[in-house]
Amino acid sequence: MYKVIVADDEPFMLEGWRTMIDWQACGYELCGTATDGEEALSLFNAVEPDLVVTDIQMPVMDGLGLIHTLREDLAYTSKIVIVTGYSDFNYAKQAIRYQVDQYVLKPLVPEEIHQILMEMIEPLDKRREELHQQDDLTFTDDVHVDHLDERRVSEEYDLEQMMNIAKDILTLIEAGDTDPIDNAVNKLLLMTEKAEVSLEWIHHVIRYIHGDLLRKYGKREVCREILCEKEWHETASWSSGTLQELCVRISEQLSQSDLKKLGTGGLVAEAVHELKQHYRSKIKLQDVANRIHVNSAYLGQQFKREMGVSFSDYVHQLRVEEARKLLRRTNMKITDIAFKLGYHDAEYFTQKFRAHTGELPSVYKNKNQG
Repeated sequence: MYKVIVADDEPFMLEGWRTMIDWQACGYELCGTATDGEEALSLFNAVEPDLVVTDIQMPVMDGLGLIHTLREDLAYTSKIVIVTGYSDFNYAKQAIRYQVDQYVLKPLVPEEIHQILMEMIEPLDKRREELHQQDDLTFTDDVHVDHLDERRVSEEYDLEQMMNIAKDILTLIEAGDTDPIDNAVNKLLLMTEKAEVSLEWIHHVIRYIHGDLLRKYGKREVCREILCEKEWHETASWSSGTLQELCVRISEQLSQSDLKKLGTGGLVAEAVHELKQHYRSKIKLQDVANRIHVNSAYLGQQFKREMGVSFSDYVHQLRVEEARKLLRRTNMKITDIAFKLGYHDAEYFTQKFRAHTGELPSVYKNKNQG
């Protein structure tokens, strides 16, 4: 049995780790829980675990501070899993820098955690064998240290590239824009083939993409079936185009699910139809309500309940999706695109585009043209 400790400041999450995860069946023993980083450090010294599972946002010492201490000060070389409710690429990048083995998004999905635990058994076995063979390994060669520093700088740049590609892949999947998905996934995988980054880093990034999709759409039965296919994590299948196929399939399923949902949505389906016809012009909730002969307050409530976003947010979503296509496929100026999509202020368009995609329109255009 491999020993595990869990750190999370949310009591119901700790209870979930105790009761929802079948540790023994996966080959582990849960040896203790902590509610902040300092408490976890004390527990770490007492238990000497093989695996540390930690949240990021915690009082006293947060998860990244805990991981930094474990990696840098204590030279802890075994497995670390981050489980967080924050889908933040900056957190993901820091996690990979600290050689975190998995980055999982809340809520807790037992099937996903069980799969991760099983995947870690082989590397944990290998580490245990190596520890028996070697008591200590120290680098004293200054030339080697300089080489490591140069490599670290290079990896920082590569990691930034990888996370930007991952963000693009997620955006394309959720927007239902399937044509460019193949190219985006290929671009990510080619970084390993060109020896720019290690395969391990690609694993981290794909795990992040997969975890984000599972967290958002895992409750939809058909989506969950696709997301639970083992090929997401099988390196051998990636070169055959299987990963690209999975990304396209989940994107198509999301689009179909929305259409089916609208098919039974009555007035909301009518509202969405109106929006897709007129979102490029200045359109308000009251305008749509008048067209389909319904109270605007009631329409707003029903729209949010069925679509999961507010009326205005959905309008911005449609506009940003169209803007992304225009930025990729045309040479239109950003100001002209803003006006074409109903924004009479280019700065406001830029603000909304960045809120939905995480980057400026100019940056997106430069990355996706040429």
